[in-house]
Amino acid sequence: MSQTPILDQFLGNLQEIVQNRDGSKLQDFLQLEPPLSEIYQRMIAELRQHYATSAKADADILQRCERLVPRTKNGSSWAAFPAFMRMYLTFLREMNTDNLLETYNQLKALLNSTLRPSTTKADSRNHCSQCVLALGDSQFGVVVLPTVLYLAKVLAKLALGLDRRPDLIAHIRRMEGRTDQNESVEKVTLVEKSANVVREAFIKCLTDRTGTPGPNGKPEGKRVGIYLMANLCLKLLFQCGKLRNAEQMFASISAQSPPLAHFPASQRVTYLYYLGRYLFANNLFYPAQTALQSSYNQCHRQATGQRHLILSYLIPCNIILGRFPSQELFQRPEAQGLAQHFQPICQLIVRGDYLAFRQHLSVGSPTAQWFARKGILLALRNRCEVLVWRSFSRKVFMYGGSYRGPQAQAQRGPPPILYLKKIAAATRWLQLRHLPPSNEVAQSAPCSNIHGSQIVDEALDSDYSCLEAANGSLDPSIGQRVLMDYGDYFAPGGLYNQQGHLAPNAQGALVDSNPQENYDDCELDPYEFIPEDSMEPDKSPLMREIESILASLLTQGLMGGYLLHREPRFAVPGAKLKGIMPTGFPNVWQTISAHESIDKSVPGWVQPRASTGLGGAGRVVNLAGARPVGLQ
Repeated sequence: MSQTPILDQFLGNLQEIVQNRDGSKLQDFLQLEPPLSEIYQRMIAELRQHYATSAKADADILQRCERLVPRTKNGSSWAAFPAFMRMYLTFLREMNTDNLLETYNQLKALLNSTLRPSTTKADSRNHCSQCVLALGDSQFGVVVLPTVLYLAKVLAKLALGLDRRPDLIAHIRRMEGRTDQNESVEKVTLVEKSANVVREAFIKCLTDRTGTPGPNGKPEGKRVGIYLMANLCLKLLFQCGKLRNAEQMFASISAQSPPLAHFPASQRVTYLYYLGRYLFANNLFYPAQTALQSSYNQCHRQATGQRHLILSYLIPCNIILGRFPSQELFQRPEAQGLAQHFQPICQLIVRGDYLAFRQHLSVGSPTAQWFARKGILLALRNRCEVLVWRSFSRKVFMYGGSYRGPQAQAQRGPPPILYLKKIAAATRWLQLRHLPPSNEVAQSAPCSNIHGSQIVDEALDSDYSCLEAANGSLDPSIGQRVLMDYGDYFAPGGLYNQQGHLAPNAQGALVDSNPQENYDDCELDPYEFIPEDSMEPDKSPLMREIESILASLLTQGLMGGYLLHREPRFAVPGAKLKGIMPTGFPNVWQTISAHESIDKSVPGWVQPRASTGLGGAGRVVNLAGARPVGLQ
């Protein structure tokens, strides 16, 4: 009678599963998440009793696992699978749930080829996992695809859990001396290591040659796992904040993956969600809106949690593009709680109060914490302020420009104009409304210094703080201060002579003579201040900033017309055709979508290509996917 009946039965059933190439049943058979059933506990007891940890025991287990593999057409065995099964059995034998970091390392070694902590370089070939290598087999690799996905999910779950609870492994890291690492070297977290492991499995699935190649081929063989592995890897990369590592993944999918439409809806929804977030993070808002909108449309109506997550990025993406959410959208079950975050932003944009907008989204404010956790705070602050200034200029034009209402649109005469001094006066009035109390300093308060921007309040650069004396003039001791702070620049230890040879400067002579003689006030002071009364009429620093803002809006197409700089004003020609407001302030969403929709492709989203036909007069041959001559 055998001393290991449970192990014998396990291996016998496993051999039958491999012969039948039943990948789903193989995944159900290879369990490792605690709590394990009683039958697995008894098998683990047999392994610990008859195959205690030793090199000989591991060799005996490997010998028994080699009987599981059938012969291939080439006469060679599937050598990677027995090595993987040996690692699986030794993992069960040595699994210690009290040491989560050791369990993580063993599981990572089980999934991907890597050295185990207890092995040496000499026997690394015998003690490395072969799961991903087994996946790469051309004939039997597809059998372990569900198992690889299962192990990857378990690894990701453990890595994410440890990432949220670093206190669970802090004492182990201290014992291993990992806290003494060089701080200048970027540390690779457990989540990022897990993502690198999953990426290897993703590459195996993507480069599989099974089925019809090309963008119109359907997923077959291991290619059915492309987006399963990609979604899991993207989840880990977003968790650890390494989005730049996903760039190559999207490029590889665009070049080699079958169309996304051939995959199940759950995979499409998840992939388009992560693709939209990636494009949003890279300021590609229109493609991001396209991907997120498609993900939201394909998501099941009862999956309110997933639809809520998609909306939390789809809504700000649309706001940046000039399309605000409706009340009907906020009343949907999946949009509960989103109105309190996004409605105030929409109201501030319509109101045109740029100071209130900055205060609402200032770093550290309670309203901005939710946006910061979502990773959309900076995008809203930087991109939506353009829309705030457009609304502000539009309101000033309605009240202070030559706008006589819709009834005056058909009348002949000069084009409607707006003098920019009225926008400057409205800006000063808006700043006075937001003056903070005398004992407080607000981040977005109107500026009080004479240097720099008259709209954005920024403190004077510390590098130039010594340039200004108490009365606003240049400090007379500037030469000594510059020489004291930047002596290695003005009097270096060596300099090149006229012949081009390096000569020592032991006396410490000034290379460019006395700095206060060669550097005048304007060169030293980057915030040159010119009193407004000495400038040209209507050419104050505030007026110059307003001209720059309006010129930017005109360049982006968010305003229609032109600027006149001699007597600063904004003119709207051709207003009698469409009206003053539609011509001077066109719809933001229509303007952006008309420009962006010229190229309807979304980076990273593989879509079926329309058949164009071959040969015949008047037909076009699509050679976009053709390879250069000589390449296999």
